[in-house]
Amino acid sequence: MNKNLVINASPVILLGKADLLKTISPLAKTWIIPDGVIHEVQAKRPIDPYLSGLASNSEIVQKAVLNIHPSIAAWNLGQGESEVLTLALEKPRTGVVLDDLQARKCAELFEIPLIGTLGLVVLAKRKGLITLAKPFIERLAAVG
Repeated sequence: MNKNLVINASPVILLGKADLLKTISPLAKTWIIPDGVIHEVQAKRPIDPYLSGLASNSEIVQKAVLNIHPSIAAWNLGQGESEVLTLALEKPRTGVVLDDLQARKCAELFEIPLIGTLGLVVLAKRKGLITLAKPFIERLAAVG
């Protein structure tokens, strides 16, 4: 896949706990991780193993977000979600990986390409990275 994806904390944590980050790594040319997401993940566990999993087949870019886009700020989302969506707005055709319902609604309103954690597993199946999606979905369910 030749695209950039900005990923939020919950997909990083769930995919990391299920040991699926290396599996989905090739789905993006570049994984963009806002500082707010880094801090959110690190509040629960060290992020370095997660980053190395994502970096196994793709580039990782950590980005600082100095100001949340005013239209995104009006949604009162979490810091990570707000930074993910702000970065996507700043870089057209950049997709986001979000699971939070309100953040997903916001992405749809601004026509930001969107996929969730389960969607990444389905996409990995479609791209031939895995043969069956069900065992991977079951792994995700088992961890959260």
